Amino acid sequence: MESEKRPTFLTVLCVLSFIGSGCSLLSYLSVGLSFNTLRHIVFETDTYEAYFAMAPNMRTSMELTFSLPKWYFLLNGLLYAASFAGVVLMWRLRRTGFHVYTIAQCLIILLGMLIVPGTGVPYGAIVWTGLFVAGYAVNLKHMNKY
Repeated sequence: MESEKRPTFLTVLCVLSFIGSGCSLLSYLSVGLSFNTLRHIVFETDTYEAYFAMAPNMRTSMELTFSLPKWYFLLNGLLYAASFAGVVLMWRLRRTGFHVYTIAQCLIILLGMLIVPGTGVPYGAIVWTGLFVAGYAVNLKHMNKY
């Protein structure tokens, strides 16, 4: 029985998605699981004022980050885990992975739009996600139906 060969384009897309989804998964879960400790370190230690004196624009960024609910980071981490799982399935030439990946990516974009204040429509994220989804869609013919 001859095994199916994964097309090079699909391999490249999967590797890039492994990197993106994997790093995002680790980042969001790390922040979500250590949220209170990180907030304490950033805002309540002796180095707080000295740090922000060196990087004053960072204060606004950190205040916005820690104004978000802890569950936002945990939910994003879970959505990136689903995205990663979808890529694993597509790597194994399973069409179900395409649907899992696409739904997870759309929910990630929607979550950011609904929860993060003042962000509006993230056109860049939509374009990049659309390009990856289109690339995967082109490769659906190489994937099994289950």
